[in-house]
Amino acid sequence: MTSQPAADQPTPTDEAPDPTAETRSLLAAANRRLLGETIAVEEKAWHQPSLLPSWTRAHVAAHIARHADAIGRLANWARTGVEQQMYPEDRDAAIEAGAARGGLEIQTDLDVAIGRLAQEFDAVTESGAWDAVVRLRDGQQLPAAELPTGRLFEVTVHHLDLDVGLTVDDVDPRAAELALDWAVFRIAPRSEYPRLRLTTGSGRTYDVEPQRAAEVIEISGPANRLLGWITRRSDAEGLQGDIPQLPSFG
Repeated sequence: MTSQPAADQPTPTDEAPDPTAETRSLLAAANRRLLGETIAVEEKAWHQPSLLPSWTRAHVAAHIARHADAIGRLANWARTGVEQQMYPEDRDAAIEAGAARGGLEIQTDLDVAIGRLAQEFDAVTESGAWDAVVRLRDGQQLPAAELPTGRLFEVTVHHLDLDVGLTVDDVDPRAAELALDWAVFRIAPRSEYPRLRLTTGSGRTYDVEPQRAAEVIEISGPANRLLGWITRRSDAEGLQGDIPQLPSFG
């Protein structure tokens, strides 16, 4: 059974504000920079080590592409109401297969996967389904409107892992703030983290509160440096506070 929205409620065709507009604009910029730098990677360099242990640059690129497909499945779930798994069971095999490709195929795969996801996000906007709740691979639930934030985080952090030019200091400060939102959300269930309050240069704060009582450690600094530190992609340079040791972000 279906029902029609009340006269004062927006329909999918109304010009309602897109809650993901800012994030998607930053994501588009991050995608352009990623593709602009990876196109210059030589064939041999694709199969050399990345900054992630045991992964080559080709592995990282394949993961970025398959993550786009995974987020696309969740966006499709939000739009259609048909539940989908974020990743197929052969996720690792798909990454290994992608990592064995040549440079042109790797670049094409990245480009096509990024474009596919953008189209899926457009479709969610058109259907007005950003409020739909979906579930990540580990069971965490969230409104679909947070999916572009998760994708922005993934593109930003793994672009760093590729080691093709981008550094933590190059990350757009606003993109870093949004990526920090995602990082804090993802580590929230993990009790091995200390209790933290992170404060960016703009005054924005993030609370990491694992499920145990402990004194809050306050750390402040530029958003991009905080992002690099919390994800273990950079050291604590530029940060203020009693800097603790962190577990692996994952």
